[in-house]
Amino acid sequence: MRHLDHSRKLDASAERPTRSPMLTLCMPAMPPLGLVTAIQKRLQAWRQRLLV
Repeated sequence: MRHLDHSRKLDASAERPTRSPMLTLCMPAMPPLGLVTAIQKRLQAWRQRLLV
């Protein structure tokens, strides 16, 4: 009878980590909108200076 085979049981006394390891580097999914707007404005001003 397989269900009585205790040698296949998982060892419950084994140490388990309390939480998953945290990464030291965290990259946000999206940069701050103020930064994006500032970069866009500077690029537009730079293009206008080149065209004039």
